[in-house]
Amino acid sequence: MEAVWTCLTQEHDPRLVALAAVICLAGALVGLSVLRRAVGATSYSRAGWLIMSGLSAGATVWCTHFVAMLAYAPAGRLGFHPLMTLASLLVAIAMAALGFSLAISRLPAAAWLGGGVVGAGISAMHYIGMAAFGDGGIPGYDMTLVAASVLMALLFSMAAVPLALHAASWAGHMGGVAAFCLAVVSLHFTGMGAVSLLPPPVVQQDGATGQAVLALAIGLVALMVVAATAAAWLIDRHGHAESLVRLRRLADSAIEGLAVIQNGRIVEANGSLQAMTGLSRLQLLGRTMEGEMLPSLRLPELFGEVMLEAQLRRADGSLMDVELVVRDNVPQPGKRVFALRDLRERREQERRLSHLAAHDGLTGLANRAGFTHRIARQLRDAAASGQRLALLRIGLNRFNEVNDLFGHAAGDKLLKGYATALKGMAQPQGLPARLGGDEFALLLPFAELHEVEALVQAVSGIAPSGPVALSAAIGVALFPDDAADAEALLANADVAMRRAKSPHASGACFYQADMDAAVRERRRLVSDLRQALKAGQLSLFYQPQIATGTGRLRGHEALMRWQHPSRGFVSPADFIPLAEETGLILPLGEWALRTACAAAAAEPRLGKVAVNLSPVQFRQAGLAVLVADILAETGLPPDRLELEITESTLMQDPGRTLEVLRAIKALGVSVAMDDFGTGHSSLATLRAFPFDKIKLDRSFVPEIDSNPQARAILRAVVGIGRGLGIPVLAEGVETPSELACLRDEGCAEVQGYLIGRPAPLAALSLSEPAAAA
Repeated sequence: MEAVWTCLTQEHDPRLVALAAVICLAGALVGLSVLRRAVGATSYSRAGWLIMSGLSAGATVWCTHFVAMLAYAPAGRLGFHPLMTLASLLVAIAMAALGFSLAISRLPAAAWLGGGVVGAGISAMHYIGMAAFGDGGIPGYDMTLVAASVLMALLFSMAAVPLALHAASWAGHMGGVAAFCLAVVSLHFTGMGAVSLLPPPVVQQDGATGQAVLALAIGLVALMVVAATAAAWLIDRHGHAESLVRLRRLADSAIEGLAVIQNGRIVEANGSLQAMTGLSRLQLLGRTMEGEMLPSLRLPELFGEVMLEAQLRRADGSLMDVELVVRDNVPQPGKRVFALRDLRERREQERRLSHLAAHDGLTGLANRAGFTHRIARQLRDAAASGQRLALLRIGLNRFNEVNDLFGHAAGDKLLKGYATALKGMAQPQGLPARLGGDEFALLLPFAELHEVEALVQAVSGIAPSGPVALSAAIGVALFPDDAADAEALLANADVAMRRAKSPHASGACFYQADMDAAVRERRRLVSDLRQALKAGQLSLFYQPQIATGTGRLRGHEALMRWQHPSRGFVSPADFIPLAEETGLILPLGEWALRTACAAAAAEPRLGKVAVNLSPVQFRQAGLAVLVADILAETGLPPDRLELEITESTLMQDPGRTLEVLRAIKALGVSVAMDDFGTGHSSLATLRAFPFDKIKLDRSFVPEIDSNPQARAILRAVVGIGRGLGIPVLAEGVETPSELACLRDEGCAEVQGYLIGRPAPLAALSLSEPAAAA
């Protein structure tokens, strides 16, 4: 080592040694920085960055060596072999590029292997350069020092490259730069100390001056190469930094929290993630997502894209529900992006929606769906424990009058007050509910029947007071006495409540199977009627109408008949009122009108066909349009259709009724007043509405041949019709004497069993042509 120290201190120009050191430090810094840049680049740009880093590092090593050689005192009197000198430069560049390429490859211990190749290149460059020194070579070396110089170059290089590539901080990177410089310096000065013999010196003029100039020129060239590489690196770094800033701004504008992961740790985090965690960007950098920020998350090594739900740990240690999307190799190969969306608002929204789905929005009580679900659960628990339950279904009588007279706001206020009172009565074991409209329910456990009776009295006492005197109709069903499941219990309580609403009921009604059989029978009949229309069980019968004076056929009235599969024929008096109560009359009435018009169009001998309209149908929007559509569809002339309406229909809304009648008559369809004499008949009604016929109710006909009062009424009605120019038709004619009396009094038309019973179209006798209406 003494030879090395002597060589360094006594045989080298310190000024040129300093220049060599500057060149080495600058080149090492730039070359290794460019190498780090190559790691994150794609294939083509990575090759370019590797070439630049190899060129910068190799030129740096060569220039450091040559300037240091020129600093060596005897070098001023020796020459350099040109080809060998060029070869040393090419070896330095090639070996540096090769070593750097290996260092960033996927080979095992790639960084150490690449560093070793770089060290070998430094050693090869040095001794090839020494072979070019003196144009005849140096005849002798101390091989121990030669081996030591190569070993130090290898070791320092193998330390420099991993440090420069994998250091997490700038200080670590500078440690790699220092190790690289030590590899070059230790090799050069140890190798120079190994020289044992130089050729005899050749005297030259101004050798020192030429030596300094050449060293300066080489130094400038080296610094220019390094500067050019550094400029390219700085420009790229600045552009990359600007891209990162733009990307960070874009990421910060995202609603989702974003984290970029490399080697399992966070290398970038946007503002949304910082807000979600309560940690700053600097606090997030370096943390791991799996296991630390997302405690329960365990992802496979390669998975492409995954979407799942997880929990994010916040700064205060609490866990936040998040929706997580993880993508591999984004934004660069080897990286992952974690996108997290806060699920708290969605969870709260789901909770609110779930609450709204099971609770009434006005009163806050359980609604029908929520009550049905909870009552089923309570019944299962009660059955298991042997507990008895009472279900009260409560309907507020005359509640609609509050809405009609004082508005819906007053009605809503009343309902909320009633719900509050019911909720207070239900505590703590009861379950109150609003089933819809003015209907409530209350489920409570009980031990003895007198407890239920006391409860009914208490509920009756909270009927709301106000400008309209309201009362509560209460139906009670008991579990398990009256039903074994929730559906049956609710149905039985409803049956009892409907009975409590009847005019003859007083107070609450308990469910009784025998008394409620009629209600169930009506419900079964309604259910069967719904199926009858779909199954084609309904049909139309036609009853003839004739002119009293001539006996000629004037037309037919279409009458609906129901052939039940097990009951046989069901009377219209039984099913028509049910259809009107349930709204089924609308599809039934439309079917009857369409069927009758189609039959009349197909059989002209039917003459004019008369079809009854229910009051419910008459309130239907667009009735005149429906009639026009059916006439156009069936091809029936409008003057062959007659619509019959009752007096009660007229009195419900006279203004609207008159408007609808005028629209129907504008189509060319005639309108008859049905059941005249049974309602609020008046001359004003006949004068106000444009009727084409008056149909005297059948209740007046049986006595006209024996009762003077009945005959006087007939005479008066016929006289009114004659005075107004409206023909009168008498229904229910069953005897010849009745027909003779009607003919004598001038009644224009008749129908009844004497004339012909209602029959299907195929069974009608239509041999006589129908007269014009």
